[in-house]
Amino acid sequence: MQNVQNQPGAIHSTQSQDNSGIGRDELQAIGELLVRIRQGMEHERDHVNDYEVCVGFLDMAAEQKLDSPEGRTVATGLLEKIKEKCGGVPGLVSLIASTLSAVSALS
Repeated sequence: MQNVQNQPGAIHSTQSQDNSGIGRDELQAIGELLVRIRQGMEHERDHVNDYEVCVGFLDMAAEQKLDSPEGRTVATGLLEKIKEKCGGVPGLVSLIASTLSAVSALS
Protein backbone atom coordinates (compact mmCIF):
# COMPACT_ATOMS: atom_id res chain seq x y z
CA MET A 1 0.00 0.00 0.00
CA GLN A 2 1.30 3.42 -0.86
CA ASN A 3 1.13 6.46 1.43
CA VAL A 4 -2.44 7.43 2.25
CA GLN A 5 -4.00 10.71 3.20
CA ASN A 6 -7.36 11.49 4.80
CA GLN A 7 -9.72 13.53 2.73
CA PRO A 8 -9.49 17.23 3.63
CA GLY A 9 -12.21 18.22 6.08
CA ALA A 10 -12.90 14.66 7.19
CA ILE A 11 -14.29 14.35 10.70
CA HIS A 12 -13.74 11.37 13.01
CA SER A 13 -11.80 9.53 10.35
CA THR A 14 -8.79 7.38 10.82
CA GLN A 15 -6.06 6.26 8.54
CA SER A 16 -3.58 3.46 8.62
CA GLN A 17 -0.70 2.32 6.54
CA ASP A 18 0.98 -1.03 6.39
CA ASN A 19 4.44 -1.02 4.85
CA SER A 20 5.24 -4.54 5.93
CA GLY A 21 5.55 -7.43 3.60
CA ILE A 22 7.12 -7.74 0.24
CA GLY A 23 5.33 -6.61 -2.85
CA ARG A 24 4.48 -8.96 -5.65
CA ASP A 25 6.24 -6.66 -8.12
CA GLU A 26 9.56 -7.04 -6.30
CA LEU A 27 9.24 -10.81 -6.18
CA GLN A 28 8.30 -10.94 -9.86
CA ALA A 29 11.30 -8.77 -10.78
CA ILE A 30 13.63 -11.15 -8.93
CA GLY A 31 11.99 -14.09 -10.68
CA GLU A 32 12.68 -12.42 -14.01
CA LEU A 33 16.31 -11.86 -13.03
CA LEU A 34 16.64 -15.56 -12.18
CA VAL A 35 15.29 -16.45 -15.63
CA ARG A 36 17.84 -14.10 -17.21
CA ILE A 37 20.62 -15.75 -15.19
CA ARG A 38 19.53 -19.15 -16.49
CA GLN A 39 19.50 -17.84 -20.07
CA GLY A 40 22.93 -16.29 -19.59
CA MET A 41 24.33 -19.48 -18.13
CA GLU A 42 22.97 -21.46 -21.06
CA HIS A 43 24.46 -18.97 -23.52
CA GLU A 44 27.85 -19.02 -21.77
CA ARG A 45 27.69 -22.70 -20.86
CA ASP A 46 31.27 -23.37 -21.98
CA HIS A 47 32.57 -20.67 -19.62
CA VAL A 48 30.57 -21.64 -16.55
CA ASN A 49 32.41 -23.95 -14.17
CA ASP A 50 30.19 -26.89 -13.16
CA TYR A 51 27.26 -25.82 -15.32
CA GLU A 52 24.94 -28.57 -14.03
CA VAL A 53 25.74 -27.72 -10.41
CA CYS A 54 25.05 -24.03 -11.09
CA VAL A 55 21.70 -24.85 -12.67
CA GLY A 56 20.84 -26.92 -9.61
CA PHE A 57 21.79 -24.04 -7.31
CA LEU A 58 19.72 -21.68 -9.44
CA ASP A 59 16.70 -23.97 -9.27
CA MET A 60 17.04 -24.18 -5.48
CA ALA A 61 17.37 -20.38 -5.24
CA ALA A 62 14.21 -19.94 -7.34
CA GLU A 63 12.30 -22.26 -4.98
CA GLN A 64 13.07 -20.16 -1.89
CA LYS A 65 10.36 -18.12 -0.20
CA LEU A 66 11.89 -14.67 -0.49
CA ASP A 67 9.28 -13.18 1.81
CA SER A 68 10.99 -14.90 4.75
CA PRO A 69 14.44 -14.10 6.17
CA GLU A 70 15.45 -17.77 5.98
CA GLY A 71 14.50 -18.01 2.31
CA ARG A 72 16.45 -14.85 1.50
CA THR A 73 19.50 -16.18 3.35
CA VAL A 74 19.45 -19.48 1.48
CA ALA A 75 18.86 -17.78 -1.89
CA THR A 76 21.71 -15.34 -1.22
CA GLY A 77 24.10 -18.16 -0.35
CA LEU A 78 23.18 -20.10 -3.48
CA LEU A 79 23.56 -17.04 -5.70
CA GLU A 80 26.97 -16.34 -4.13
CA LYS A 81 28.07 -19.90 -5.00
CA ILE A 82 26.88 -19.45 -8.59
CA LYS A 83 28.71 -16.11 -8.78
CA GLU A 84 31.96 -17.81 -7.73
CA LYS A 85 31.61 -20.41 -10.47
CA CYS A 86 30.81 -17.77 -13.10
CA GLY A 87 33.78 -15.55 -12.28
CA GLY A 88 35.04 -15.59 -15.85
CA VAL A 89 31.75 -14.46 -17.37
CA PRO A 90 31.40 -10.68 -16.80
CA GLY A 91 27.79 -10.36 -18.00
CA LEU A 92 26.66 -13.17 -15.74
CA VAL A 93 28.55 -11.87 -12.74
CA SER A 94 26.92 -8.45 -13.01
CA LEU A 95 23.47 -10.00 -13.48
CA ILE A 96 23.96 -12.18 -10.42
CA ALA A 97 25.19 -9.16 -8.46
CA SER A 98 22.04 -7.26 -9.45
CA THR A 99 19.91 -10.17 -8.28
CA LEU A 100 21.80 -10.32 -4.98
CA SER A 101 21.16 -6.60 -4.49
CA ALA A 102 17.47 -7.06 -5.24
CA VAL A 103 17.18 -9.90 -2.72
CA SER A 104 19.03 -7.82 -0.11
CA ALA A 105 16.67 -4.91 -0.69
CA LEU A 106 13.73 -7.09 0.33
CA SER A 107 14.79 -7.20 3.97
